[in-house]
Amino acid sequence: MYSPEAEHPLSADAAVAALHDYSTLRFYRGDVIGISFDAASGRNRLCRFAQANAVSLLPDSFSVRSRVHEYGGGAWCLVNDHACFINDSDQQVWLSPLDMSAQPEPLTRSKGNRFADLQYDAIRNRLIAVFEAHDSGEEAINSLVSIDLETGDVEVLVKGADFYSSPVIRPDGNQLAWIEWDHPSQPWRCTRLMLAQLDQQGRLIQPRQLSDKGDVAWAQPRFSPQGVLHVVGDRRGWWQIEMVTEQGIRPLAGVSPEHTEFTTAPWQFGLSTYAWDAEGHLLALGQSEGYSRLWRHEGDDWQPVELSLMPARLHALIADGKRLACVAEFSDRLSGILAIDSELTPDDPDQCELLRGGEMPHYTPSLPLSLSVPVAEFEVPFFLYRPVGAPSGQPLPLIIWTHGGPTAATAPVFKPAVQFWTQRGFMIADVNYRGSTGYGRDYRLQLAGKWGTSDVEDVEAVASDLIAQGLADSEAVFIRGNSAGGYTTLSALCRSELFRGGASLYGVSDPARLNELTHKFESRYLHWLIGNPETEPERYTACSPLEQAHHIGVPVIFFQGEQDRVVLPQQTEVMAERLRANGVRVETHYFADEAHGFRQPENQALVLERELAFYRSIIESR
Repeated sequence: MYSPEAEHPLSADAAVAALHDYSTLRFYRGDVIGISFDAASGRNRLCRFAQANAVSLLPDSFSVRSRVHEYGGGAWCLVNDHACFINDSDQQVWLSPLDMSAQPEPLTRSKGNRFADLQYDAIRNRLIAVFEAHDSGEEAINSLVSIDLETGDVEVLVKGADFYSSPVIRPDGNQLAWIEWDHPSQPWRCTRLMLAQLDQQGRLIQPRQLSDKGDVAWAQPRFSPQGVLHVVGDRRGWWQIEMVTEQGIRPLAGVSPEHTEFTTAPWQFGLSTYAWDAEGHLLALGQSEGYSRLWRHEGDDWQPVELSLMPARLHALIADGKRLACVAEFSDRLSGILAIDSELTPDDPDQCELLRGGEMPHYTPSLPLSLSVPVAEFEVPFFLYRPVGAPSGQPLPLIIWTHGGPTAATAPVFKPAVQFWTQRGFMIADVNYRGSTGYGRDYRLQLAGKWGTSDVEDVEAVASDLIAQGLADSEAVFIRGNSAGGYTTLSALCRSELFRGGASLYGVSDPARLNELTHKFESRYLHWLIGNPETEPERYTACSPLEQAHHIGVPVIFFQGEQDRVVLPQQTEVMAERLRANGVRVETHYFADEAHGFRQPENQALVLERELAFYRSIIESR
């Protein structure tokens, strides 16, 4: 096994502490305010970013996070000189002055219920929000509501659909647009674009569906400064920006960039991938082959805007006159908040400014190689990270990473955890298996009825290809994944003999049980991914790692949060016991203070250390 000669510069603790994440940006008096995930405390801070500094605007007892759909998003908005935000501990809306002249005060008192996607209605001094009611004792009830900023009173604006998202108010305050959908669809498969007039009191008049009744995923409605409604839709195979005209929803003038998607799967609220500059030009973030770039639509032409800092992934775009800002993730450094002057050329050194983050590591990082392998009629993309200085002719231990989709994606961005592994002689293949977003609708929908089969074929093909090229050590190939990626990991261990061990982080092991107990947002998802459990129970048996556990003969390590409401801890407990009964070596690690996705830094570091020791013990026992 190759081991770098230099001492490991990045400990597990340092790898976790180096992680920074930013989201939900807004311009305020020339500065940018947004959410900064603080790895040291595991909380989301609301910060003001200026001159490379981040000033926290809330006391340490607050964390800005919504739990609607369990994944949240859209957890704060500007209200003049105040911030309205959702506090993680009680899921209520709070109001706080941005100058920190007073303590935050609760606005709503709807105990046990949740809010998300906050939007400010300045004309009527209220908020518009997605509301998730949990007080019925049955399945949660979703609706769009208004929240009076004086009294905190909550009034339902529209209900009846199973889900709502993305409320947006026309600049003159006369219209409200939103997205809605019903079971068994997901927002990346089939949704409806809705529009209603607003009366003086803000009540909805004659809500109507603007989109056709076809199988199209509409997302991110936005009004231009002139009041023209735009929306992103995938009816032409890729998520493209369109506009609403008197003749219906029409593509923008000109030919849209090929094989480019202008949004991603909306697992969370608050996505923002396009905006308008002071001249009325549309600026949008498009993703192609895993990488992002900024585009400008002017007249009937799309032109790429080349950025001097060359980020790999961009999101959370906002515009204020001639100034843009977004979250930028790079391949060679930490993520940051990027300010862009839309009028300057790429040759101008002042075109881009990092307001926060973007620090270069103090070591030479492993950079991603963008590769693919043919499977069926598709090219399955993945990003390969090799240890710096590794001999080219020596096969290396390989870990296949399966992202926590299945309708998500991984990007070629700097991940301290990847560097932790490559500095210890492991090679990482980060796979966008079929079903991943960012590669068009056809690719995204490939897991329909094939979850646990097509994704397994893809990760097996990647591993086989790297072994065949002499890059990977066939006796030291491992696979790991979180959530849905944990299901792919366990399924691969059931179906393939390539892997010598695996790690499941809060992974699905019993999809039939998940169907019965999971939350509303995903409660019908498995009907599409696997089949109807009432009419096709045999499919769940065939696709269940728990039921197929007798096919697993290699060691498995499990990490599970005891507060997880997406994949309940009992799934992991039963799966681990089944494997032990079959004589398989199993390690289990439970975290009392974690839910679906680990946030406490000491727990994240422990996962890295235990997983490393686990793989090394397998390699040493050969």
